[in-house]
Amino acid sequence: MAYRILENPDLESALKTIKEGLMRNHLLIIIGECYIDYEGRSASKLGLGERIVIIKQDGAVLVHRPKGYSPVNWQPSTTTIEVWLRSGEGLSLLAARNRPCEYLRILFTKIFTIIEGVFHDSAEFVMYLSESEIRDIIFENPDLLEPGFKMLEKEKRIGQGAVDIYGLDSNNNHVLVEIKRVMGDREAVLQLYNYVENYRSGVENNVRGILLAPSFTPGALELLAKLKLEFKEIDLRKLRLLSQSSKKKPNSTLFEYMNEKGRD
Repeated sequence: MAYRILENPDLESALKTIKEGLMRNHLLIIIGECYIDYEGRSASKLGLGERIVIIKQDGAVLVHRPKGYSPVNWQPSTTTIEVWLRSGEGLSLLAARNRPCEYLRILFTKIFTIIEGVFHDSAEFVMYLSESEIRDIIFENPDLLEPGFKMLEKEKRIGQGAVDIYGLDSNNNHVLVEIKRVMGDREAVLQLYNYVENYRSGVENNVRGILLAPSFTPGALELLAKLKLEFKEIDLRKLRLLSQSSKKKPNSTLFEYMNEKGRD
């Protein structure tokens, strides 16, 4: 990894650094105050604010606001990226694509920091399981949830949404299961709670809500206890091994699989 950092540059110095980085196909991270204009498959404008602009080594451009994980504007690998400086206006960056035809213009009035350089990453990306794959594995192996559980339906519609799994426990209680492949947070707890409350109004039996996730935030655990909901941790790696094992041995049982893992 080789990079340089330019702190609080004037716009002329910033223009030179950005141009050099673009010519070399370097990664550029620009933190500054800017306006955003987009025109293409739709159109949008964003007023002045402090943002992070990332230009990746393949020409992809992303604009991030101070909050939220998704970019407010973005373009995949672009056809052309141009920068210029106009007195009294600021430093403009234009990212254009031909197919589809779209333009992203970023007008910087101030630039606080520029990071420019080459980053290397050739590692293979392995996603263990998607939420739908986790759901299917749990559905096909109900004992992973709890002994005696009876699976009845996937993606059961409740209100405006759909809970991942619906079934009955060994005491014939209705059970709603929501699955997250990332850390369970307060938002996930509230999502499950809404399902339980909407479903509870139409049944006489007790309704349980269970949140499945690899881990949970402290706030989520506190809210689960307050709302009298349950949680269970899932091991994505073990579920993936189970999925692979079931494909290799279609007739093997979960009991046999767990015994095999115990001998590993």
